[in-house]
Amino acid sequence: MPQPILLTAADEDAGKITSLMDSADMLHLPLEVYTRSTDDTTIAEVLSQLDTFDNIVHSNIRNAQFFLEHVKRHSQKEAVTDCLNFTFDEGTFTWLEEQGIPAVHPQTGQKPIDLIELMLRLQRMGKTLYPCGSHQREDFPGFLEELDIEVTELDVFDLKGPGNEALDRYQRQVAKESPQAIIFHSRRSVTRTLAAFPNLDYQELRLISADRGITNKLEENGLAADAEAGGSWESIADLLDES
Repeated sequence: MPQPILLTAADEDAGKITSLMDSADMLHLPLEVYTRSTDDTTIAEVLSQLDTFDNIVHSNIRNAQFFLEHVKRHSQKEAVTDCLNFTFDEGTFTWLEEQGIPAVHPQTGQKPIDLIELMLRLQRMGKTLYPCGSHQREDFPGFLEELDIEVTELDVFDLKGPGNEALDRYQRQVAKESPQAIIFHSRRSVTRTLAAFPNLDYQELRLISADRGITNKLEENGLAADAEAGGSWESIADLLDES
């Protein structure tokens, strides 16, 4: 039986690659668990003031999904549709449209600068709401502040790791199944994987990086990526199919 490839992404993210590959090739042990934020007082206060915002920026589909959960709980969907909803990418744009939220996104590129250029072109320089996770501060709000655009970051979800019991089980599975490779899907996954599985001999494993930033993070930890994908789950699957 071939040794599997270790994947530590959250359940909702892992489905994107396991649907593209034989699940038997994967040892999926999620080290990331995303949960809706419980800071309902702050969220309720911001949502009650949605009519003061001109724009809402959704940097990825997770941000949008958790944000809309809160919006529905507080019956503020109509107020959201009154704002101009921007997305970084087509996937988030499509998901919002399916939920009845009209949105726009850059036709080319998915970087913060591409969205800023679109906002400038549309002359949408007003007050902006930026739903995000509590675990990580992002660059985009800072770019808006540099342009004197008022921006409010709203934490709509939290990131947690597995409990001690789950982590013990994961470590036993890794020891038993001896993965031949590891997919590092984010910079955060480098830190979490090294901490969760300190007994792995990373020098002997095939280390697969999702993009250049993750490769750099591996190098900061004294490790070299054996292969680097193009930044998407599809590119990781293509890379694995080639090997």
